[in-house]
Amino acid sequence: MEIVWLTSLLIVFYTYLGYGALLFLMVLIKRVFHKPVQKTSNQIFEPHISILVAAYNEGDFIEQKIKNTLELDYPKDKTEILFITDGSSDSTPEIVSRYSEIKLLHQVERQGKITAVARAMKYVSNPIVIFTDANTFLNKDAINCIVRHYKKPLVGGVAGEKRIFVRDKDAANAAGEGLYWK
Repeated sequence: MEIVWLTSLLIVFYTYLGYGALLFLMVLIKRVFHKPVQKTSNQIFEPHISILVAAYNEGDFIEQKIKNTLELDYPKDKTEILFITDGSSDSTPEIVSRYSEIKLLHQVERQGKITAVARAMKYVSNPIVIFTDANTFLNKDAINCIVRHYKKPLVGGVAGEKRIFVRDKDAANAAGEGLYWK
């Protein structure tokens, strides 16, 4: 019985502290052995991108997500925006359809997020795809911060940093999620 409790305690410790400590240690080791990379030219790098948003029954705040996406600081002529709303039974598809800048992909049947994203990828026409959830808001410079890494030919993927926005009414819940992501 003691082994079960000890194992459970170790799993909880690793989940909340150990994993973060291990990543921190790995970053320190990488810095010791990693050669500094030569800076590339300061030439502007703005490749064509696609932004893909999977949204299921997000009618309450999809308009905020659309506005956030349209306000991103990236050349509009190099940006393709796709929203996929498979299975949504609320007003989400109708709200998205009001925006001519957005390609709406919708089917009545819901088959899950991964299937929806895979279906949407057939419509993507650019080499870099930014995936974002309907309830995730990006800062204005997020796209520039992401694509600059693709200037290096060996880069195959980039992830952003998730920050939890805390409101007074859901402070405890959001604070717990924020702690988890940190």
